[in-house]
Amino acid sequence: MTVGMHRTGLFRTFQSVLLSAMIVAGACVFPATLFAADEVVERAAEKAAEKVTEEAVEKAVEKAAEKVAEKAAEVAAEKAELTVHRPNEWRGPTKVHFLVFVVDVDDIDDANQSFAANVYLRLRWKDERLANPGGSSRQVRLEEIWNPRVLLANQQGRVYKSLPDIVQVDPDGTVIYHQRYTGSFSQPLDLSQFPMDAHSFTVHFVAAGYGDDQLEFSPDTMRRLHGGSISDDLSLPDWKVVSHEVLTLSYTPIAAIHIAGFAFRFEAERYITYYIWQVILPLVVVVVMSWAAFWVGRENVGVRIGVSTSSILTLIAHRFVLASLLPRLPYMTRIDYFTVGSTLLVFMALITVIFTTFLAGKEYDSLAHKADISARVTFPAIFLFLLGWFLYG
Repeated sequence: MTVGMHRTGLFRTFQSVLLSAMIVAGACVFPATLFAADEVVERAAEKAAEKVTEEAVEKAVEKAAEKVAEKAAEVAAEKAELTVHRPNEWRGPTKVHFLVFVVDVDDIDDANQSFAANVYLRLRWKDERLANPGGSSRQVRLEEIWNPRVLLANQQGRVYKSLPDIVQVDPDGTVIYHQRYTGSFSQPLDLSQFPMDAHSFTVHFVAAGYGDDQLEFSPDTMRRLHGGSISDDLSLPDWKVVSHEVLTLSYTPIAAIHIAGFAFRFEAERYITYYIWQVILPLVVVVVMSWAAFWVGRENVGVRIGVSTSSILTLIAHRFVLASLLPRLPYMTRIDYFTVGSTLLVFMALITVIFTTFLAGKEYDSLAHKADISARVTFPAIFLFLLGWFLYG
C-alpha cells in the first residue's frame, strides 16, 4: 500500500512537470507564430501592391499606345490627304502648268535610234491645303506633298537629275518644282532619205498613274517663253534645228490606256556638207576612174580590166564603211540607192571592157571602137542623172 501511494505521487509530479513545460513552450512559440504571421501578411501586401502597380502600368501603357496609335493614324490621314489626293479633286482635273527648256543636245545617234540631251523642267500648280496667308515662301520635300509624279516616257537607260526634289510653296498655296534631266532618249528615225533627211525629236513627260480626266497640263509663260524653248548653241556639228514646239501629249502604251503627259518637240535637219566631202566625192572619183578603161587602147587588155576591177573592189570597201554609219535597216536609204547604182555602173563598165576586148580579138575592131565611143558618153550621162536624183530628187 505504501508502494502504491508512492507511485501515485510520482505520477502526479510528472504530470505537473509536463504541464509546466507545455505552458513554458506555449509561451515561447506564440511570439514566433505571431512574427511569422506578420511576415506572411507583409509579403501578401507587397504582392498585392505589385499586382496593382503592374495593372496600373499596363493600363497606362495601353492608353498611351492607343493615344500614339490615334495620333499616328491622324498624321497618316493628314499625310495621305496631302500626298495621295489631288488638290480639289472633286472639282475635276487638276491643272498643272509646265515649262520646258532644252539646254543642249549633245549627240544624235542614228545607229542606236536615240539622242542625248540636257533638259530643264519647271512645273507649277496650286494646292490650297498648303496655303499659309501672311506667311512667307517655304521649301518642302517633294514626297511630303501631292505632286504629278512626272516621269520621262522615252528615256533610254539612266537619266540623271541635277537638282534636289524640293518644291517652293508660296503663301497662297502655289507650288513650283524645278528639275534638270541629263541622259539619253529613244527616238525612232525614218532614215529612208539619209543623208538628206530631217527628223522630229521628242522629250516626252508623263504623269505616272494619272489619266487625261485627272490632270490637265497647260504650257506656262515665263520671261517671254510660252511653254518652252531650245538653246541657240547646241553641241551638234552636223545637225541644224529648224523649229520647235511644246504640246500636251498623252502617253498611250495600248489603245485602252491614256496617261496624261506633255512633250517638247524639235525639228532638226542634217547638214549634208560632211557627207558630200567624205562619202559622195570619193565615190564619184572611183566611178569616174572606172571610165578611164574606155580611153585605154584595146591592145592593153590587162590595164583596161585592172582599172575596172580595182574600181569595183574600192566601191565594195566603201560600201562597208558606209554601213557602219547606219543601223541594220529593213529598207534602202537614198545613199544606198546611189551607191548600189554606182556599183552597177562600174560593173557594167567592166562588162563593156571585156566585150570590146572580145570583139577586137575576133577582128571586129571597128565595132569595138564604136562601143568604146558610145560608152564614153552613155556612162557619164547615166551617172549624172543618178547624181542629180541623189542631190535634188
